[in-house]
Amino acid sequence: MHPPPPSLVFWVNRCPLTAWGYELWRARALSLLSGRRFPLEEEFALLRQALAPVEGGVFLDLGAATGLYARALLRAGAAQVYALDYAPAMLRMAVRKAQGHPGLLPLQARAEAIPLPEAALDGVAVGGSWNEFLQPERVAREVYRVLRPGGRLWVMFAHRTEGLLRRLLERAGLRFPTLCGLQALLEREGFRVEGWREASVGFVMGTKVAPREEGACLAKP
Repeated sequence: MHPPPPSLVFWVNRCPLTAWGYELWRARALSLLSGRRFPLEEEFALLRQALAPVEGGVFLDLGAATGLYARALLRAGAAQVYALDYAPAMLRMAVRKAQGHPGLLPLQARAEAIPLPEAALDGVAVGGSWNEFLQPERVAREVYRVLRPGGRLWVMFAHRTEGLLRRLLERAGLRFPTLCGLQALLEREGFRVEGWREASVGFVMGTKVAPREEGACLAKP
């Protein structure tokens, strides 16, 4: 199967100016999406909880952009974090912001074809890039493949809402899943999952188990 053609979002993310301004947006993103004060440190605490134990582990920041999650995991004691992104400008900024930390391992690749062996990772984190994956089923299979048995998954994503803005962003190449839809997809690919939603942002925590054909939506109220 041939991959979909590159979208407008794909080309925007390859722009050096986007890499320069990315963390200015991310510092405010969850507050805007959730409708409450939601600082990065609170998001990082949820990330660490979802992927625990972090200390000494090997992780993947999938769709890493400038490596916010990668740096948070390294600060928490991770031994190595692969920062995977298709955009060279994003990866250059990730390396720069990591300030030479030997545990940061940049990977220029697509999420649909992760260049790592099977069962290589203790955990995978996705910080908003799930909305950019045009083939989410392939991404979920790749994440399952590279995780060790019992490996953990964390996904933060912009939840589907109705309105003109969503339709315009979809035309640009973004996708907006629902919480239950994303949970069902991950369950089919072999994850045990739970998640919750705050206004326009969703969160899913998963554990690699055995493949399942069907599963209930385990959303927190």
